[in-house]
Amino acid sequence: MQKELDLTTSHHKILLTISYLNGLKLYPLPEGVYRILIGDVSDEIIIYKDCPTYGTLISFNSKKVSRYIMMLCRYGYLGKKYDEKTNELYLEVTPKGDIASKKYFKRYQGSLKKKTPKGKPVIVKID
Repeated sequence: MQKELDLTTSHHKILLTISYLNGLKLYPLPEGVYRILIGDVSDEIIIYKDCPTYGTLISFNSKKVSRYIMMLCRYGYLGKKYDEKTNELYLEVTPKGDIASKKYFKRYQGSLKKKTPKGKPVIVKID
């Protein structure tokens, strides 16, 4: 019998990110989740700056986010959705993951403080 996964704040932030995107009928790859969580300011990602978890895990690397996602899939919090056009499997929150995500967000909504995102300008002109 498999033990239940003890979800950390980081697990919940990943679930919240994917749940937010799924709510917009969007399905990310792990790389997309990672780039939102670190607060990537590229044109492709900055449009998701209203995501409650945007820029909240700036210390994570993509490999760490992928490991967390793999565990969430293994324990049934995340599933995969196939897209014929790209021939890729994209992430979607399962009903189990949705319940966990909503429960966490309701309780800890105020603790989702954004940190300074990576990609900030390194040279600026100040008058």
